[in-house]
Amino acid sequence: MPETITVSRKHLLNVCRILVSVGLIVFVCYKIRLNDTLVKKDGTELAGRLLEKGPERFVVETVGGETATLNRSELLHDAEGRLIGVHRGVVTVLRDLHLAWFIPTFLFVGLIPVLGALRFHMLLGVQDVKVKLRDALGLTFLGNFFNNFMLGLTGGDVVKAYYVARQTEKRTEAVVTVFLDRMVGLIAMAVLAAAMVTVNLGDPKFRRAAMYVWVFLLMACFMGLMLYSRRLRRKVEYTMLVVLGAGGTLILASRVWTRGWEAVWREVLLFVVVVGLLALFTLTSSLRRLVRLDELRRALARSKLVREMDETFHVFSQSPGKTIIAFVISLVCHSVAATATYGFARALGIHTPYRYFLVFVPVILMIAAIPVSVAGWGVQEAVFQMFFGTVGVAATEAITLSFVFRLCSVVLWSLPGGVVFMLKKERPSVRQAARAVSEEEVAP
Repeated sequence: MPETITVSRKHLLNVCRILVSVGLIVFVCYKIRLNDTLVKKDGTELAGRLLEKGPERFVVETVGGETATLNRSELLHDAEGRLIGVHRGVVTVLRDLHLAWFIPTFLFVGLIPVLGALRFHMLLGVQDVKVKLRDALGLTFLGNFFNNFMLGLTGGDVVKAYYVARQTEKRTEAVVTVFLDRMVGLIAMAVLAAAMVTVNLGDPKFRRAAMYVWVFLLMACFMGLMLYSRRLRRKVEYTMLVVLGAGGTLILASRVWTRGWEAVWREVLLFVVVVGLLALFTLTSSLRRLVRLDELRRALARSKLVREMDETFHVFSQSPGKTIIAFVISLVCHSVAATATYGFARALGIHTPYRYFLVFVPVILMIAAIPVSVAGWGVQEAVFQMFFGTVGVAATEAITLSFVFRLCSVVLWSLPGGVVFMLKKERPSVRQAARAVSEEEVAP
């Protein structure tokens, strides 16, 4: 019966993710314009096909076959004076694709799985898990393939862990390293985004992204401390209190500085209440006994798997040099993703400054990584439109850019993983791999 309930919950969760993805994709597709459109100052729209696209004169052949000519001054502008009354339809956006930008960018984005494999190989080496770099690259492609074509966020990680564990006697170390590899990547993504937001904090266009970045950075700091200190892992509630208190204070101080006290006083009040409740729980032994926290600690301490995981994390903390190198590789990897998105944007005729990509792309990928939809479908497209819309990119162009980026950098470059999987003698499902990994029944 418990197994049936668990399976049912997983199926229900997958159904919810599918519904979220479908709903968001329908929502973003509704915003896509099929035809070119000119929008006058009074809101009147002329839809059809652009015959002349500025810079000062725009000519459109309407759906009814008439030709209309409008000057730049007659079209809609935003509050900052940017022209927002010219919208290319999705057909025009794709038809005007610049291959001189598209082909090199598509090849360039292939560095992402290569860099990911290099990081994965290095982290395995810290645990003295002997895996060839060629095999690490194949497993990286394999993991990406499962992440994109199977339900769930960690399906690829589970399958990677399954195959790595079969190649070594250090099963726990191999499995933990797979998930640690993902954590290092997420932490580096948060740090890169935070650095770029901080540098550009004076630009109001970055303020929406800043809040997401700060929250994610707090989570990344907490994960990093948990991984690298046994003492902090055993005092998790104190670590959480310090990280939330110090980090939250800095975040709110920056928001008060940029937006003013009157705009954020409710956030400050909520923060004080949350930190107060956490401090009360942390410092009151009776409350900890009420939730049986100490009993849970003792039970975990008796677990062989938990002890082996703790030892694995301890080994990483004793090799800071290689871990830092892996972190730097992750920074380069995310910079490649941002640069590739800029290249695809130029291929689609979107001329947004490069600095926006360095900030927006890591934030978008962080939000898309939250497992509320299938492989981030729908979420990524909606967030692309939300963030790039703040810098004057039309909804059709932003959503098309998201689809092109996903297709080229994620889907197509994960297809070699399908070939790797077909060449394997054993081809478990994600469920079978997860069961083998969790029960440590994988034979070397």
